[in-house]
Formats: sequence, C-alpha cells, structure tokens
Amino acid sequence: MMSTSKSPTTETIHPTFVILGSGGHTAEMCKMNQALLRDQNTYQKKYQPVRYIVANSDDTSERHLRVAMPSVTKDSDFIRVPRSRSVGQSWVSTIFTTLWSLLWSCWLVWRDRPQLVLCNGPGTCVPYCYAAYMWRLLGRLPAHSRIVFVESYCRVETLSLSGRLLLPLADMFVVHWPALAARYSHKPNIRYFGRIL
Repeated sequence: MMSTSKSPTTETIHPTFVILGSGGHTAEMCKMNQALLRDQNTYQKKYQPVRYIVANSDDTSERHLRVAMPSVTKDSDFIRVPRSRSVGQSWVSTIFTTLWSLLWSCWLVWRDRPQLVLCNGPGTCVPYCYAAYMWRLLGRLPAHSRIVFVESYCRVETLSLSGRLLLPLADMFVVHWPALAARYSHKPNIRYFGRIL
C-alpha cells in the first residue's frame, strides 16, 4: 500500500535572502557572509540555500561577492530586482519606482518564503523587509522567520534613512558604535556586539 504522506519538497525549504547594495554595503555584506561560512555545519543546516538579491542596475556587487566568496558559483544564487531609487533620481519619479519595487518584493517573498532576510542598509532592502514583515503577519512566512538589519559601519551617531525606516520592524537591529547603541538603548531590538566587521 502506497504511503500518502508527502516527502520533503522544495516547498518546505525556506531560503535566506541576503540583500546586496553597492560599494561599501557590498563589502560589509561579504564580510558578514564570510563569518557565517566559518561554521560550515551551522551555516549549511540553518541558513541554506542563500539567495543574493541584487538591484538590476548594480553592475559590481555580484562580481565583488564572487571574488570574496569563491564558493558562490551558480547564477541561480543571484536574483536581479528593480531598484527603489537610484542615486540622483528625482523624488517624484522615486514614488513610482518604489511602488514597483514593493510589488516585486511582495511577489518574490510570497514565492520563496525566506526564513531570514539579512541586510545592511542599501535602499534596495527596504521593500523586502516590509514584504517579509507583512507576509509573516499574514501567515505566509514561517513563524520563526527573522529580519536582521545591520547598520552600516559608517553610521556612528545617527541611523541611515533605511535604518530609520526598518527599526520598528526588524527583529534584530545591529549597530557598530556604542554611542549609537546608547542613543537607541530603549529599543528592544537594538543589539551592539562591538566591532563585527
């Protein structure tokens, strides 16, 4: 008699979304990913598979990540997405590009159901964090899913715009400087671990 129980499928696999920015954001994210890879067993069991989210107008982040992490070899590890706002873009046109990016992120998060969204400040990450937060509230994402925002190392006393937008909903919000940690010590999701980059 055939068993009617379902075998594990890709539908039960919840990937990790790592959102790359340009320039210093990508350099910082490469260091964080290298730290995760130091403990191969934990990383492979808990955080795999990893999907790297890259803005479609970003020509450098994927190349830099491949150089820093030679183990990332498959093109399928990268997902190209619309950017919310480009440098120098007018604020009026930003309304439309942000809405398009938000719709795209809602669909992608719905489809992949990530267990972790890890980001460190690029504007590209904002709609993905909001989409993950919304779908978790609505039960589409697993209850154990998390949004982790690591503020840019260069933010010493004030939060970035992305940080201010995501502070209310991030499960863990990591800062690098004691002055910033002290300023937001009343926020329960703020974490300060010293220098991690």
